[in-house]
Amino acid sequence: MAIKDPDRKILWGRSGNECAFPDCRQRLTDDVGADPDSRNPVVLGEEAHIVAREDDGPRGDPGLPLSDRNSYTNLILLCPTHHTLIDKEHGRHFPVNDLLAMKRAHEDAIDRRREPSDGTPEEWHRRDALLAGLSASRGRLITRWIAVGLTPEQAEGLANDDEIGVCQNFTQFHIGRKFAILTGDFGSGKTVALEREYQKAAVRAIDDPDAPLPIHFTARSAGPDLLRALDERLTRIPSKHHQVTVFLDGLDEFGAERTAEVIDELWSWLYSASGRKVLATSRPDPNLRADFFTLPALSDAELQELLDRVEAPEDLAWHSNADIRDALHRPLFALIAADCHRSGSEVPHSRGAFLAALVERALTRSAGLGLETYTLLARLGRLTLDAGGSIAASEAGNREDLQSLVRTRLVVHRNRTLSFALPVLGQYFGGQYILDNGLPELSGFTPQRRDRWRDALTFAVSNGSWDRVTALLRDLTAVDPGLASWIIDKAVPKNPLASTAALPEDLECARRLSTTLDNWLSGLGHAASLLSCSDEAGRGLPIGVGSDAGSSNIGVMFAAPVVPADRQRFFAVTARPDLERGEIAGYRILSLRPATVPSDVPAWPWQLSLSWVKASMAQVLTHRAFPLPENVTAVQERTWNIARLLTGKVGFGSRLPIPLTDVISAVDEIFRETPNIALVRFRGGAVVLRSELARLRDQCVGQRLLITRDGMIHCPYPVPDVPGPDRTSCDVSAAYSPDVLIDMVRQVYSGALSIYESIVTEYLSPIRRTLQLGGALPVRFACKISWPPIGTDRVDMGPLLLRTVLPLTPGSTSQVDVTEVEDVSAETDYWPDWFGSIDSHAEFRRLRPEAAAWSGRSTVHEVLWIFGESPATTLAYNWLSADLRAIGLSDSVNMSFG
Repeated sequence: MAIKDPDRKILWGRSGNECAFPDCRQRLTDDVGADPDSRNPVVLGEEAHIVAREDDGPRGDPGLPLSDRNSYTNLILLCPTHHTLIDKEHGRHFPVNDLLAMKRAHEDAIDRRREPSDGTPEEWHRRDALLAGLSASRGRLITRWIAVGLTPEQAEGLANDDEIGVCQNFTQFHIGRKFAILTGDFGSGKTVALEREYQKAAVRAIDDPDAPLPIHFTARSAGPDLLRALDERLTRIPSKHHQVTVFLDGLDEFGAERTAEVIDELWSWLYSASGRKVLATSRPDPNLRADFFTLPALSDAELQELLDRVEAPEDLAWHSNADIRDALHRPLFALIAADCHRSGSEVPHSRGAFLAALVERALTRSAGLGLETYTLLARLGRLTLDAGGSIAASEAGNREDLQSLVRTRLVVHRNRTLSFALPVLGQYFGGQYILDNGLPELSGFTPQRRDRWRDALTFAVSNGSWDRVTALLRDLTAVDPGLASWIIDKAVPKNPLASTAALPEDLECARRLSTTLDNWLSGLGHAASLLSCSDEAGRGLPIGVGSDAGSSNIGVMFAAPVVPADRQRFFAVTARPDLERGEIAGYRILSLRPATVPSDVPAWPWQLSLSWVKASMAQVLTHRAFPLPENVTAVQERTWNIARLLTGKVGFGSRLPIPLTDVISAVDEIFRETPNIALVRFRGGAVVLRSELARLRDQCVGQRLLITRDGMIHCPYPVPDVPGPDRTSCDVSAAYSPDVLIDMVRQVYSGALSIYESIVTEYLSPIRRTLQLGGALPVRFACKISWPPIGTDRVDMGPLLLRTVLPLTPGSTSQVDVTEVEDVSAETDYWPDWFGSIDSHAEFRRLRPEAAAWSGRSTVHEVLWIFGESPATTLAYNWLSADLRAIGLSDSVNMSFG
């Protein structure tokens, strides 16, 4: 690896054309020749390495990354005599620290002697800092690419090509934005894109003293106090103006809770002075409170160009499997695949397998490194996750351990700290540590640590053996089923590849599926008894399995014993079913479920059983089947709707009271015509149990209904009060006067909030903290409502509603406030003022520390549709459905506004 221009310019510029050895004023460039008019310039200076370029050279240190050995920070400019002197006897007379001090003293002396015409010391300092930043940026890129498996020469070639990794979307950032976040999943190239944008900003600042000063941080190096580190950096680079752009890589690496705090701190910093901007990178997260845009995948042409640069075959980009083709359009995975191809290995089949291949290649290239080094890497993964970034090198072990870690090229040793060259490797090896050692004291594992470790848990599940993954998930589902479902949803491929691993025998498959289903149901608690994949006690139904030999196709039967007995709860399907009787081997077939499973991932039984839970949960949500006999709003809405169904008074226009005698007569007629029916189906698909009808009849006879007065059943909400709408509108809300509609919004949203809270408390308490709204309870809904101006094309849209969710002190009662404003879209809440909301975000984290990573203060623009038959119930189930889908515990639900 050769010394590059930025490093060389800094070295020669700061050395002032003189040897850095004390008291040696030897000029390092000169003109020679007898004729003064034709003298030739010659270079006498030698660019000496402080730490040798080779591991066994003078002051050699295998711990110094290859990319740093030719950087300015490791070079000192000397005359030939003193270069020979410092390297004599393998450099033992001139240790590293002495040479660094020598270099620093010489450059400081040169700064003091500069002529005024050379520029002010401030300008020199600024320029040198920018050149050093460019050099460091290039070194970071080389380090990353070497860690992926490229040769130093290939890594240098990519680093020197300014077009590699450039993201055109950054142009959006420079148009009126103060804080923007570039999002992308692992391996998408967002770090490289940020480095390229930083490099362009540094070049502009070198050429133009009035350009904003760019400052680059990584989350790993920033430490716990980002603003303090930022201020220290600014102090070291004096500038005549205050225009600063911060480039922060790895915002998500702080951990979910700390990331939210950092975002708020950065907003405060941005507004504390003009001319400041922040550009950051992060994996996708719905709680990112800034403008964000997603890094697009590589185009086919870009992928092909990248593969050509690393000498990979063209057909690698056209893998037969669609999932792998998609993965290869992320630069990290493309480079790993190219490295696998060079070594004759197969292209990995999942994200976890890609990283496993990366680690395997790295250890193979590092001769003599084996299980002990792997253990050291796993331990380093745990330490870096707990620390939230880099750790002191002394924590990694003795000198031999440190050298073993650095020789893998997966670990970077810089400034007496250790970190992984690719942050994702910290998560990967954290997962390996979990598999080898377990997650200690899981029940006491703080929510903050669990959130910081959730990606490591995902890698553990995607790569671990059946036994180890099951031991981990068995414990995790018992204490945090919401986190466990989120992990499975991320860890196991949803579209499995062609099988390369054989399934266990059918009986073992059935045992694993039964075990995992029972774990999910046990973790969910009371809700389990309502799911179609469980019995009345909330245990998984008996499972039978038959599979195709040599494939990943599997058939599953949910069954029940024909004669109740001590039957196995799982069995292999070895006989043909009696389709006429719906039986097989003494079991009654309840349902058949064919599936293709990712047999290469041992955790597939956890995913398949979770898919049944998700489908069952979606059915419960669709039918709104969580019984809430104690919830007043739910009971009133249900009563009113059954009464309307019985009397045929349906549709928006029917809000008139219903006589109790009409309801009693309708129930008697149904019982007379169908004396043995267990449930009644009404037009439109509504289903009512016979027991519900009987109970309603008795309540009508005794006039014990909450919404009964004067012998009539009344609508639980305000009824239309504008006989002829005074607006030019076909929207149903125009049938209500503003005061009545506001009162109705308050009632419906209060009822929906109480229904949601009742369901979560009664049925889903184990997953409460991982639900967006559930984790925030108790809350205050601050709602604002406005009507579109008459004469605009928005009149038919009806009212606009803005709902802000704010946490209340634990133990409080949730509440809803509704106010009328002139124009919701003109409110500051509509276009959130991030600076103004910082305090409320901090308040949320203080009041809800366990839910901070999953929930938070939020502002929602909602369609105001509260005119159906069960508006509060519909809203509550819509909120719950969205929350469950977000953590992988429900399929999509087609929820009507009925």
